[in-house]
Amino acid sequence: MSKSSKTNNWVKRHSKDPFVKKSRTDRYRSRAAYKLKSIDEKYDVLKNVQCVVDLGCAPGSWLQVLKEYSNIREIFGIDVLDLDLIKGVNIYKKDIRDHESLDKIFAECNIEIDLVLSDIAPNITGISDIDQSNFAEIAETIQLFCKSRLKFGGMMVMKYFLGSSFDATVDSLRNNFKKINVFKPSSSKKKSNEVYLVCIDFKA
Repeated sequence: MSKSSKTNNWVKRHSKDPFVKKSRTDRYRSRAAYKLKSIDEKYDVLKNVQCVVDLGCAPGSWLQVLKEYSNIREIFGIDVLDLDLIKGVNIYKKDIRDHESLDKIFAECNIEIDLVLSDIAPNITGISDIDQSNFAEIAETIQLFCKSRLKFGGMMVMKYFLGSSFDATVDSLRNNFKKINVFKPSSSKKKSNEVYLVCIDFKA
């Protein structure tokens, strides 16, 4: 099958996806909004927080969900990609690996972060070892951000793909969080090995 045929087939399947259709009706920027909603329904990660940071926030559907919670007073979105502004959301065009720039942003704000979110996935090559290595690198970067800015007792939610680096990543997270939950939302595609690591009670 040619590359163009594969692309056309993906577009057809994507357009028929019930969560894609629902996201258009609900005016979310992507179907990923329902993943965060499912995570919150299961673990109540959004209901008792005031400051949330979304790392790799483009196109912004998770930021839209965060805006629906009146208890969340400060929302920050970080991404290297451009995205349309959302009223009441602080959006910065930065690389999450640029620790110096991010530290400066949050030092100037002088706030405590209750929750760190990340729906980041690396560009998938189809070569398992490379993809798992890239996911592990992203996870390490997010952990470093949490060590720098997440408050004691805070939470973190991060996307990961099941594979050879998964257990090592979970073991590493256990050094910083008291409880790690592995969750696959119903809005995740059944054939995907995507899961979310819901990390509770940050202990530094």
